[in-house]
Amino acid sequence: MARVIKHPGVGVSLSDLATLKANIDQGREPWKSGYKQLANSPNSRLSYAGRGGPFAKVSRAPDENLNAWRSDMVAISNLSRMWYFTRNERYAEIAKWLLLGWATTHTEFSGRESMLDLGDYALDFVGGAEILRTTWPGWKEADTEIVKKYFKDVLMPAANPYGESMFGAANKGALSLTALGLMAIYNDDIETLDRVVYQARTLAHIGLRNSNDIGMLGDYLRDQGHAYGQLKSLTMLAEALWTQGIDIYSDFDNRLLAAGEYFARVNELVPTTALPFGTTDRYYLTDVTNRGWGGANRGSTALTQLYGAYVLRKGLQAPFIAQRLLGTSVDGTSFMFLRESDTSKATPPPALPIPSTASITSGFSSADIGGASLAGTATYAAGKWNVAGSGWGIWGALDSSHFVYKALTGNSAIIAKVESLENTHPSAVAGVMMRTSLEPGAPRAWMAMNYKSEVLQNMTKLAVYGGSNYANKVTSSGPTHWVKLERIGNIITGYVSPDGTNWAATDVGRIVAPVPDTIYVGLVVSSVTSKLNNSVFSNVQITGGDGGAPRVIPAAPAMLLASPGDGAVPLRWQASFGATGYTVGRSEFSGGPYEAIASGVTGSSYTDTSVTNGTTYYYTVAASNSAGTSGRSPEDSAAPGRPMVKAATGGASNSGNAESALDQDSATQ
Repeated sequence: MARVIKHPGVGVSLSDLATLKANIDQGREPWKSGYKQLANSPNSRLSYAGRGGPFAKVSRAPDENLNAWRSDMVAISNLSRMWYFTRNERYAEIAKWLLLGWATTHTEFSGRESMLDLGDYALDFVGGAEILRTTWPGWKEADTEIVKKYFKDVLMPAANPYGESMFGAANKGALSLTALGLMAIYNDDIETLDRVVYQARTLAHIGLRNSNDIGMLGDYLRDQGHAYGQLKSLTMLAEALWTQGIDIYSDFDNRLLAAGEYFARVNELVPTTALPFGTTDRYYLTDVTNRGWGGANRGSTALTQLYGAYVLRKGLQAPFIAQRLLGTSVDGTSFMFLRESDTSKATPPPALPIPSTASITSGFSSADIGGASLAGTATYAAGKWNVAGSGWGIWGALDSSHFVYKALTGNSAIIAKVESLENTHPSAVAGVMMRTSLEPGAPRAWMAMNYKSEVLQNMTKLAVYGGSNYANKVTSSGPTHWVKLERIGNIITGYVSPDGTNWAATDVGRIVAPVPDTIYVGLVVSSVTSKLNNSVFSNVQITGGDGGAPRVIPAAPAMLLASPGDGAVPLRWQASFGATGYTVGRSEFSGGPYEAIASGVTGSSYTDTSVTNGTTYYYTVAASNSAGTSGRSPEDSAAPGRPMVKAATGGASNSGNAESALDQDSATQ
């Protein structure tokens, strides 16, 4: 049976709309206040006559006719909702006039940052079009076809102008995916929608995998505004997919819940030490952002959606999201996602094709590529590979090195920690490489270290967003000695990490057709002299490895976060490389002694339900495998308690401005 896309389908259903209208008609808070915000907007009025458009061309960076387009897209959303809530058809008529005016006039959306506006305003123009299409008798099937053509021919290409999987970093790429996903839903375009779902779940520089175990997203150390932008885009996409019966909220141990909790926690100014993380734009070693970001809104739309998804639907706890929502004022968008309960269902997509790795102790082949003057060698002993190689460099167009490799078919990955390399030349490097053939000049990607402990990355003859400036650069000068390459389909991603689990995707390229089934994956050393460079690698793992390396005791988890739930303390920690289980310790005193309350935990999260509200508990986590148990993670604490509830109630006042405190308006601060 062919799949059918549901309408309206971008975050609210017909049932949701009916419940919203009933709450507004009954004057219930906070829906009353949210509707008031909507109705008071200049873009919601029957007198709205546009901002001079529509225009044939709109552009962002450079900006051209942009504000007119933005204003009209907001008006399409506002007027469509006003029609539904008031049943005054004049609102719908104006919304249709605006939407079809742009759809029949606008032929070009250009500029370097077109995808940003399309993602920012997708909920407006797609959401408004969905309401008109499904609820207003004056909307005709011919109108739907006109809008579909506008989306397909003008807006969708502008949401992804750089080619297949070529998206800007973090929030920029997330905005692209959101725009494409929402428009695909309107257009009944299942092929594009499936591709967006796949990309959102596999592309590690923009989607759900652009995150770590504790919930940091790629832009979280950039600034809190962009951090929220990335969180909001991914959440908006997840919510739209939920209305189509697709549950990506559950991916990666409820990763969007972790991302929302982390964002809410740091902006509630709860002491939180950040881990190094980043994007293809930049790898950040510390958090110097504006924590405490936002005013009265403070991210209410995404946090409201996340609260509904995880707390109401899934029965999980989101203490910091709930806390932050208490301090927000409802606005003309977020009220659309306020629910008292939610019994809707969705199904997780099929398991992802993310390649696994295992240690390798033998089976590498060797090649001296590109005129390396001395034959290199590779030997393994006691968990470490010693690779000696010459070659005249691998930076940019240079391709001269010693390469020890396996030929791997299909999806694959390699991980290594660069322990040391000789300073034979300032440009000497040691790292990991993937290449489509062993011939000099073949398309390839590598991530490597130099003697200054800088991470260098390079992609040659691969399609890379941003071109050579993104593909080839020094990524980090911090304590980052772990490097990784991963191939999924025709995409190769380069990563850096301080510990072998907290991987930040810093380089992404696409193998240009024809895409080979088999590529060559391994360790690379280049001395940039006529001498051999002796380099040492540990923790080498590769897809199809033999698993024969000796186990070593894992490091303690780098970070642990505890949250103050109701009768529970949810815990998340950053996984430890090589760990097979974790032991959670708890104390009522900072510094211990700690009682083991759970052992053999196989993931990187646990919820302690044996707690008493009002008591502060202190937690640590230790990692273990067959070699032994690590020391303890850094401690974190939480005091569980019943959450406060935001309510607007009746009352009276007889003194000045105090009356506003009891005006039944939940927007009042």
